[in-house]
Amino acid sequence: MTSNQQQLAKLEQHAKELAEQIKQLQDQLNNAQPTTGLLGRWATHPEYGDVLIAGDKSDNGLIQIVYLSSIAINGTYSRTVNIDDLTFPGQATRPQDVPAGEAWLIDADDGDYSTTNTPALKIDEGLWTSRGLSEWTDDEVELITPLIPALPHDTPETVTTEEEYGKLPEGSIVAKPGEDPWTHKPYVWEQRGAITDDMMLSGTTRHVLRHGWGTSPANS
Repeated sequence: MTSNQQQLAKLEQHAKELAEQIKQLQDQLNNAQPTTGLLGRWATHPEYGDVLIAGDKSDNGLIQIVYLSSIAINGTYSRTVNIDDLTFPGQATRPQDVPAGEAWLIDADDGDYSTTNTPALKIDEGLWTSRGLSEWTDDEVELITPLIPALPHDTPETVTTEEEYGKLPEGSIVAKPGEDPWTHKPYVWEQRGAITDDMMLSGTTRHVLRHGWGTSPANS
């Protein structure tokens, strides 16, 4: 067997192993809930400091955040920022930050072919593979969520009932994807000047982004 044949055999074996890993991850994805991605995670913004993520994924590179502000009337403020401006402790948000060997659910588009919600492996610096067949570069990939078992703090606490809303301390923040966050004030909940109560919020499940003034659910 020539050296080229040996190299081809090794590459074919590597591709087969990657395809088997992708199939296992696809089975995991089909039979279990993936981790929740960005919603409820802490990050640091160069202008706004410590912020909470109030969206489940970025939209064209933009993501909604919540932060404390001394100039906001009610102490909290919500706005949309560029996700590349955020620093996430221990959480990759850009394809180039993902180390080789990790598996993620991704969207990808190379200009000729696109795919959505596809499990893929980062096989080398700047290179991803999907099902051992398609390959993508970092700039062609958008991360959705890592395909790893969720840690306890990777699954944000949720509230649904009037009692659950009522038990949250003042300063708590709750939200669901696509909705501005609600902040718990004395006896009421406030959202951009609108006021409501536990009963009116009940019946809709929202993630708890913060417990009280200044602690995340993961650290409470």
